[in-house]
Amino acid sequence: MKNSIRLLVLCVFSITAQARQVEVSQLEPITLADRFEIKSERLNEKREFYISLPKDYQQSQKHYPVLYLLDGDQNIAQAVASARMLAQWRGIPELIIVAIPAPNRIRDYTPTNVEAYSAQSGGGDNFMYFIKHELTPYIDAHYPTHPYRILFGHSLSGLLAADELLKGQSDFNAFIITAPSLWWNDFAILKQAKTEFNKRFVTDTAVYFGIGALDGYGMQQELKQFVDSLAAAKNSKIRFQHKVYPDEGHMSAPMSVTYDGLVYVFSDIAYTEDKWQDFSKDGFMQREQTLLNKYGETAIQTAENYVGLGNYLQKKGDYAGAVAVFKINAQAYPGFAPNNSRLANAYVLAGDTDNARKEYKRAYEIAKASINGQGNAEQYLQQIALLDNPVSVSNEILDTYNGCYSSDDATFYIVSKNGTLLGKRQGWRDFELFPKSNEQFFMRVSPGYGFSFKQTDMGYQLILDVYGTEYILPKHESACETLN
Repeated sequence: MKNSIRLLVLCVFSITAQARQVEVSQLEPITLADRFEIKSERLNEKREFYISLPKDYQQSQKHYPVLYLLDGDQNIAQAVASARMLAQWRGIPELIIVAIPAPNRIRDYTPTNVEAYSAQSGGGDNFMYFIKHELTPYIDAHYPTHPYRILFGHSLSGLLAADELLKGQSDFNAFIITAPSLWWNDFAILKQAKTEFNKRFVTDTAVYFGIGALDGYGMQQELKQFVDSLAAAKNSKIRFQHKVYPDEGHMSAPMSVTYDGLVYVFSDIAYTEDKWQDFSKDGFMQREQTLLNKYGETAIQTAENYVGLGNYLQKKGDYAGAVAVFKINAQAYPGFAPNNSRLANAYVLAGDTDNARKEYKRAYEIAKASINGQGNAEQYLQQIALLDNPVSVSNEILDTYNGCYSSDDATFYIVSKNGTLLGKRQGWRDFELFPKSNEQFFMRVSPGYGFSFKQTDMGYQLILDVYGTEYILPKHESACETLN
């Protein structure tokens, strides 16, 4: 037993010694932002600021909206994380983030002087002048900015952001205001809000208000009163949303508010499902261009939105519309073979086999070169082969597949018509089945199931291939009476 323990100890020591010899090289750090300093003539001091650039900034020729982040030192980490995640997966534009710390918050973030509170208070106008007339011109001159700007403020800096909003002719197009200190100067800003929000705003403005439920009843009620004044004004130039966050306090709420605020500010980008039935190709293309003009070149739908809309249009039989949508999707999200394949399928349905071949070829090249796994690249060459040498199935064979196939989960009615095989299902538009052989067929519209027909002693049965899982549907003629 003792020998066994000695042997185990020696083995562990040997493994540890080997591990210590592993070569490790330090690489360039992953940075959150770069730090800068600028001399402000208005403030008569040097001011530090941080700049966080979009992920692919160095390889891009695009222009980006700018998020100006007050209390920048304590909010930079969560703001960058939210902005990058949302730009990648939720369809907001990529942002340049300019975060500005405040060495003297009472001086810089209060719009009026309250001597009893602090003799240094009331420097808000000077600080906003610094941002708008000194810092912003520098940012615009040295970075590819888009004119769309967002101002974020929290607590005292939220008070300053609310004051800037109330002026109605701001340099900012949107505001994210978190738990603002509206109690300042005996609630003076709440009194102003009752009349100022009725004034005409120069540009359309988006505002998101958020506060934690643990922040105290008083601050919650103050924010509610401010929002109520905005709602009562019914100012068509301002759209806004207000949310109280359960279980969040004064310092924990900003992370959730920033995330939801960015989603709300850019919520007009998404072409949501409730709009699909009113789709027109020209109208959609004009809408896309309007958003690019408003927010910059990175204002695109999520891939899920484009694909969902394209699939919907194919099911409706609007193949020209589907081509337009899938083409935008392939351009917006390059390097993903299925996007080109979807566009190719839409071209086939629209009768444009030349462009379909080109897109299948692009899909093949992308999949072949990919190291991240994008499926079998050969499938795209097979699609080209089917276009060049289409499989012809005789009417006699197609007629044998006519009938109703049903199981507990699905019911399909199959009918041959004019040399093609059509499928019907409750709630679906009729779809064409394209042959791979005399027995195997596939859909070019979503959901893209595979259909095979097999003859048994009991007659033909349908084998439905749902993304690699096969389901057997026997013939049940009576199940399709409503589909005939």
